[in-house]
Amino acid sequence: MYPTTGRHNIRTMALTEDTLRKPTDPLQEGLELRMYSMRMCPYAQRARLVLAAKGVKYNCINIDLNNKPDWFFDYNPYGEVPVVIHNGNNVYESLICAEYLEEAFSTPILYSSEPMKRAWEKIYFNHWTKKGIPAFYSLLKAGHLDPELTNRLNEHVATMDQFLKKADTPYFHGNAPGFPDYMIWPWFERIPMMGQITGYKMDETKYPTITAWVARMWKDPVVQECKIDGRLFVDHYDKYRTGKPDFTIGADPKRAPVEEALENLDGLRDPKTRFKQT
Repeated sequence: MYPTTGRHNIRTMALTEDTLRKPTDPLQEGLELRMYSMRMCPYAQRARLVLAAKGVKYNCINIDLNNKPDWFFDYNPYGEVPVVIHNGNNVYESLICAEYLEEAFSTPILYSSEPMKRAWEKIYFNHWTKKGIPAFYSLLKAGHLDPELTNRLNEHVATMDQFLKKADTPYFHGNAPGFPDYMIWPWFERIPMMGQITGYKMDETKYPTITAWVARMWKDPVVQECKIDGRLFVDHYDKYRTGKPDFTIGADPKRAPVEEALENLDGLRDPKTRFKQT
């Protein structure tokens, strides 16, 4: 059984499995949808955060991205996660999935009802998506504090700091975490873990507003519900950097990792190099 939940009383809403269930397989009793994910994937975590915030009970399938079944490409031609299966239909791409879940499950509302504020909420996470995330992965791929790449990431951390300072609210959404906070959060959760690989540290004296936001976000029960295992993250991305990622990390039983070109991985994917696997 799955307990009911309120916004500030989050309990586990996901039935998480490593068994590969098909989209057409019936949902277990009490679940509202199925989502294909991967434990370490920040893009899938966006959708998981929205689902947790709304208290939606769902089936979370962690898929081995090195061994995707052929049918998976019928539900996302890019072969990526997340994929949401709801009422017999499929949705993919992380921001589109999150937007769909925001609209499909009406409470609590995670966007501002005021049009201009809502537009700025989208500006916040769109900037981070277009600029901050590529900078994050470029430094992670380098694996050390390359001065140019470090400055590039710092530039976009500084932009987010200034956005929040100008908004003059505790969160990008306002007085409570909302849609923009959850769309940005997965990479800020990973920055300290990425620092274990690269040596990067977000300077709280230079970026006091965003570092205070990070501290507040850690107190959010939604964030606690969806947080990843930091030890597994470091292990995963150490392998990620070598081009031998283990997408089953944390699963039981463990399966051997399969080599895949580095550009295929989180944030650095090239569709031309991706092939269907049966």
